[in-house]
Amino acid sequence: MADIRKAVVIGAGISGLACAFRLQQLGIRALILESSAKAGGVISTVRRNGFLFESGPQCPRFPKPVWTLIRELGLEDKFVAGDPRAKRYILRNSELHRAPFSAGGLLTTRLVSLKSKYRVLSEVFRHTHPPAGEESLAEFVDRKFGAEVLDYLVDPFISTIFFGDPCKMGMQSAFPALVEWEQSRGSVVRGAIRAYRSKRDSKTKSSVEGSPANNSNLKHRDLHVTDALPSLGSFKRGMGTLVEFLAEKFGEHLRFGVEVKSVTAQNRGGEVKPRWRIHLSSGDEINADAVVVATPAYAVGPLFIESVPKLPSLLATIEHAPMDVVSSVFNRRQVRHPLNGFGFVVPRREGLHTICTFWNSSLFPSHAHPGTVVMTSFVRRGSGDANLTDMSDDVLVQRVEAENAAVLGIAGAPVDRMMWKYLRALPQYNVGHTQTVTEICAALRDLPGLFLAGNYLAGRSIGDCVESGFHAADELHSRFQS
Repeated sequence: MADIRKAVVIGAGISGLACAFRLQQLGIRALILESSAKAGGVISTVRRNGFLFESGPQCPRFPKPVWTLIRELGLEDKFVAGDPRAKRYILRNSELHRAPFSAGGLLTTRLVSLKSKYRVLSEVFRHTHPPAGEESLAEFVDRKFGAEVLDYLVDPFISTIFFGDPCKMGMQSAFPALVEWEQSRGSVVRGAIRAYRSKRDSKTKSSVEGSPANNSNLKHRDLHVTDALPSLGSFKRGMGTLVEFLAEKFGEHLRFGVEVKSVTAQNRGGEVKPRWRIHLSSGDEINADAVVVATPAYAVGPLFIESVPKLPSLLATIEHAPMDVVSSVFNRRQVRHPLNGFGFVVPRREGLHTICTFWNSSLFPSHAHPGTVVMTSFVRRGSGDANLTDMSDDVLVQRVEAENAAVLGIAGAPVDRMMWKYLRALPQYNVGHTQTVTEICAALRDLPGLFLAGNYLAGRSIGDCVESGFHAADELHSRFQS
């Protein structure tokens, strides 16, 4: 006889965990199925030999949805704030330059020419309109600011954050606010200034409404207080703390090593319950009134090949970039560079395999022994470089550490290291992605009780993933209430 459940969440990454947590708060105990041996997906911390190694996010931003989880889990005292003013560097001609995040920094940087500086700083006085169709990020930046700005100010950060190709990434898909600002104001800078003022005025209004004299708006006051919390950071025992504490909340309702083979509808448009049948590779079956699939897009499609053929075809168009992570430990005396900051990013034109390197122990000294340093580099395998694609893991690690040695003045081999390889790590918001997501959402409207959550839908950050999980849970709950 099949197991019967009210709700099942497939996938125990941060989106799935957040969804199940919100469902639990709403009075719905969901069963969570995870194919691997642990929760969290790429969010994972290895604690070894007194060092902390992060396999995914190193020092992410913590917006409101994530702080909601932190408060509910009682993790405030385990959080460690990162310094938002920590220096970021950009490599050009084998030299590290301070990343210019202000008008003054742009004026003095040697990363770009005087002509490029003028094009950036004078944008506020120009009036332009985006084309009718969706532009790629490369087309947008080249049109507005020129190729040099794209190569040395935009590309290195886009590669670090998205692992994306600016020539493929869609403006409407990845940066809709910039498109709207240019459409409405004729200038990205003028649009940004207007958006900032609107947000500031909104916060001021919320603060006034949430004052002690207006107790009916305590919720607004709480949100205003949340805005003042640290915007980026980690935990004393690494980012894995968040998903580990979340996973503990579910006990036996979180099952590991369970591979879902397919999901089929029990009925089409009728009121017979349960609506969905989950077929496991073990041969077992689980019937559920509602299913939330919180796996990567490429893992969602195969579950519905027979039952909902339109969904797999849409999901198959979402590209995922591969990612390699190399984390190395050195004695401090081995490294000549002061490591005074966040780390450095590398433009493609520099010709290195390394995309970026984070100086973990500079951000969080407790992540390493006194007298040692931990740094983590990200590498994109298979990005058109045949040598990199065919390179063995050992050779890749040696190549990355050699590149860091040349940039930072490192002498000798690391005293410890770890390496992770993700063949399909991060979804790409390429041109047309917004339309694809719109069609996916339209297809779901004809599938009552089926919900999707994940970083391929509306944002790739941890905050976006948590919000995606919360949204799926709220939608599920509202369907049950109707």
